[in-house]
Amino acid sequence: MSVPHPGEVLREEFLEPLGLSQYRLARDIFSSKSQISKLVRGRIGISAEMALRLSACFGNSAEFWLGLQEEFDLWCARQTTDTSSIVAWNKHTA
Repeated sequence: MSVPHPGEVLREEFLEPLGLSQYRLARDIFSSKSQISKLVRGRIGISAEMALRLSACFGNSAEFWLGLQEEFDLWCARQTTDTSSIVAWNKHTA
């Protein structure tokens, strides 16, 4: 099961249901249309600054937006990172 990019969540769960254009969102949160377009297309991730702007606009938390980004980043890393040969250390191993 894949995890959606935060930009996809922004588009499908916020912009489209509200009938809000990327241009209008960019204007309302004092961002560039280019940055919103890149985010919605999955070309860039959500920064802490963008999370604050989106949370102020949509009435949710910055942690919500950063959580989406973290979930997506971890999912991507798990697809490409082999950790099977890493030795696990804990206080009982030493």
